[in-house]
Amino acid sequence: MRKWFYGKAAAGILTLLITATACSSGKDAPAAAATDKPSGGKLVVTSFGGAIEETQRAYIKQFEKEYNAEVEVVTLYSADALAKIRAEKNNQTIDVVLFSGGQEQIAAKEDLIMKLDPEQMENLDQLYPEARSAEGYGPTFGYEALGMIYNRDAIPTPPASWNDLWKEEYKGQVGLVDISNTYGNQFLVALAKMNGGGEDNIQPGLDAIKTLLPNAAAIVKSSPEVGNLFAQDEAVIAPFDSGYAYTFGKQGIPINFAIPKEGAVGIYITAQVVKGSPNPELARKYIDFLLRPEIQKLTAEGGGYSPTNSKTELSDDLKGILPNGEDTFNGLIHLDLAQVNNNKADWMEKWSKLISQ
Repeated sequence: MRKWFYGKAAAGILTLLITATACSSGKDAPAAAATDKPSGGKLVVTSFGGAIEETQRAYIKQFEKEYNAEVEVVTLYSADALAKIRAEKNNQTIDVVLFSGGQEQIAAKEDLIMKLDPEQMENLDQLYPEARSAEGYGPTFGYEALGMIYNRDAIPTPPASWNDLWKEEYKGQVGLVDISNTYGNQFLVALAKMNGGGEDNIQPGLDAIKTLLPNAAAIVKSSPEVGNLFAQDEAVIAPFDSGYAYTFGKQGIPINFAIPKEGAVGIYITAQVVKGSPNPELARKYIDFLLRPEIQKLTAEGGGYSPTNSKTELSDDLKGILPNGEDTFNGLIHLDLAQVNNNKADWMEKWSKLISQ
C-alpha cells in the first residue's frame, strides 16, 4: 500500500517508543504477565513498505526485547501477500499478514487465517467495536480514509462536499487518479454510489467522471505522482488518501485532508494470524502488541494510519489532518471489495475508453 519511502519517517520513533512505554500507565497499555509471554522464537510478518514499514521496524525492536523474539519483516502488498499464503497453504512461512483491501474476507473463506480467542487478547476490548472482527478473525488495527486532499494555502477554507471538485475555480487544478490505483478505483465507486449506482452499477460513476475531466490537471497512476502534482503546484485539490495527505505534508507540501459531508471511503488495515503459522502463539501476541495505545500512536505519527484503540491520544496537529475518533470511524463508507475486485477488469476497459476520448 505504501510505495513512497520516506527516509526520515522513522526518525525519533525509538525515542518516542521508549518515552511512550515509560509514560503509559498499566491501565492504558497492560503488560502481559511474565508467565503468559512466549519463551522466544521467530516471527515472519508482512508490511507494505515505505513510511509504515520504517515505523514498523522501529517498534518491532521493542517487541523483540519484550518477548525475547526475532522478527523478520517481508514487504508484500495485500494482493501479493494473499497469493503467497495461498501458495504456501501446506507449508506456511509467514506468521502474521497485513491486509488493506479486504483480502481477509477471501483468506477466511479459503481457511488461510485463524480466529483469535478474545480472552487471550489484552487490548482487543479497547478497540472501537466496529474495528473488531464479528467472525473472530484479526482486527482492524489502523485505517485510512479516501476523502479530499487540498493545498491549504490555495484553499484556506476546507472543501465541504465531493461536489466542490466540479467548481469552476478549480478548472485544470484537480488531480485525478487512474482506477488501476486503489484510491482511484474507490473514488469511482463512491461517485457511482452518490449518483444512484454502486459496485453492481458503475456507469453513474463513469458519467460523473466524464463531467469532471475538464477540471482535471492530470490523471496519474501512482501515489508519488499525486504528491508531485501538489509539489509542482499543478493541482490544488484531489480525491485521495488521508495517510498520504499526512506523509506528503511531512515532506513540506502544504496539504490538509477533508472528509466531505457525503462521507469518506474507509480503508481498513487488518492483521491476521496465518493458519499453519510456525508460531501462532507469538503471532497472536504480535497482533495484540499492535493494538496498544502507544504503538497505535507511533503508527499514526510515523505512517499516517489512524488509530482504532479508543485510548490512543493523538496530538492536536495529528488530529487536524488524520481522521480520528469513533464517530468518524463508524461513519466511513464501506465498499463491497469482493464485488469491486470481481468487476475491476470490466471497469478498466470502460475507463480506458472514457479517458481516451
